[in-house]
Amino acid sequence: MINYRYYKISKNKKIRYINKLQKNAPYIVFLHGFMSNLDGKKPKAFLNFAKQNKLSFLALEYSGHGKSSGKFINGNITKWCHETSILIKKIIKKNHFMIIGSSMGSWIGLKQFQIFK
Repeated sequence: MINYRYYKISKNKKIRYINKLQKNAPYIVFLHGFMSNLDGKKPKAFLNFAKQNKLSFLALEYSGHGKSSGKFINGNITKWCHETSILIKKIIKKNHFMIIGSSMGSWIGLKQFQIFK
């Protein structure tokens, strides 16, 4: 069973995410695609891969996606990139992670390189 959590970004915005910590191990950060969520096969496959290889894992749903708050039509790449960087800074804290992006998640992942140089 996957343990979903919520992180409160602002007074009205909460982001659903999965965090599996493996002590002293680098993180895999999975970023899903356009209009997708964490209930699909890809996030679950990467979570299982992380468990089997003793890696930490983080995946999140951008606002307006899945069970995160907000309306999809109010979101954009800039907002979703900002939400992603907030969770990476809060949960991972160090620059010890690798990003796997699916579709639009690849673009959001590329934007993270500008933030976490």
